[in-house]
Amino acid sequence: MKADRLISILMLLQMHKKLTANELAQKLEVSVRTIYRDIEALSSVGVPIFADRGTNGGIKLLGDYKTSLSGINNDEIYSLFLPTGDKVLEDLGFEKLKYSTILKLLGSSAPNQIKEVENIQNYIYIDMHTWNENPAIINKDILSLLQNAIWNSNIIKIVYRKTNETKEVILNPLGLICKRGIWYLIAMDTEIIKIYKVSSIESAFLKNEHFYRTSNFNLEAYWKSSTSNYKSRILKYTFTFIVDPSIINHIKERKFITISKEVVRDDKIYLDIAFEDIWLGIEFAFAYGKNIRIIKPVEAVNEIKAKAAEIIQLYK
Repeated sequence: MKADRLISILMLLQMHKKLTANELAQKLEVSVRTIYRDIEALSSVGVPIFADRGTNGGIKLLGDYKTSLSGINNDEIYSLFLPTGDKVLEDLGFEKLKYSTILKLLGSSAPNQIKEVENIQNYIYIDMHTWNENPAIINKDILSLLQNAIWNSNIIKIVYRKTNETKEVILNPLGLICKRGIWYLIAMDTEIIKIYKVSSIESAFLKNEHFYRTSNFNLEAYWKSSTSNYKSRILKYTFTFIVDPSIINHIKERKFITISKEVVRDDKIYLDIAFEDIWLGIEFAFAYGKNIRIIKPVEAVNEIKAKAAEIIQLYK
């Protein structure tokens, strides 16, 4: 919007004292001609702004003109500019607002405060994208509709894709959660609150009806409780391995491996490690070859024997 751009020009000039029209155009992603039209618009409403088109010229504010921002101390300013995952802003359609917001908040800040904020932006980066090379694609129109429905307490109808079926559901949307770049909708289906993966929503429609959002629902508390219950229900297989001393440090340094028990008996090292799936434990053992041996569970040992027999037959 033009009004936002005019404010951004003022804030940029307050921060940098003087900028060329080309510099302003690049920062605001508009043409130089648009910048000069904006300068004329600001001047026409009494803003003391001056444009010198000479070799060493530029655009600047005259005198001590400022759009003041007061009452915010250094720590408060810095806390506002801790980086957020850009993917979240992109998904929600706010990425273009981030820059103009920074300009407005920093408009009357001292140069040392501006430098510190620049440092924070350069020292910390949060990547919300997953390692998956083919992540689920978010339909931003659906995500925007869900935001609108949540904010206005609109009842929605969605078409939701499950493993073996697609079904139509009427919901009271309560909130959105983004975990590791994946969005989830928290909504009430009749009297039960459920979690829906947004990438599995094929379509969504606003109904001309509203629902009453209970005041005692806490989105953060519900999510933490749900994820905790989910983790406790995950079936885990505890493997006992005999490991060679040469690989013990490597195992301990692995990020996603947690040793629940370590025992040294008869000059042998025994490790207990839990896995969510039996084949994860088997694959873990295979990676270390003859340097590790599965003692239990017995079904894992039997699986290895069966696969080993198949491989021997294959390569005879």
